[in-house]
Amino acid sequence: MFANIIKRIKKEDGQAVVELALTLPILIMILCGIIDFGWLFTNQNSIDNCAREGARYAIVNSTSETAIEDHIRAIAPENIADTIEIDITFSNVSNPQLGDVIVIISDEIDILTPIVGVFVQGETMNLSSSCTMKVE
Repeated sequence: MFANIIKRIKKEDGQAVVELALTLPILIMILCGIIDFGWLFTNQNSIDNCAREGARYAIVNSTSETAIEDHIRAIAPENIADTIEIDITFSNVSNPQLGDVIVIISDEIDILTPIVGVFVQGETMNLSSSCTMKVE
């Protein structure tokens, strides 16, 4: 009789389910963080590249802000090309060939998972980049 009672007490049928229930929320939060960090990091790299390429285009090819903006939108990835805000400033307004060009690009990027949205206070995150180059 003691043997039957001990067997019933030592049964571990639900142990794996309980462990899964305890660790699954933590694993989902880590996975959502990885996904969102990768998404934001990729978009930040794209915005950095657009600012750098826009400044390079401005110092070599053109002083027309419209042409520079068109070039930046052409090289930008599709998900940010229409929504980026571009600010182009020449340090020497009277003669742009004798100064610097400053290209500032910013955009509101949507956060993919709602879990990370709790930590950044909203559903979007503002990413921006600037690049300054001497006009050649």
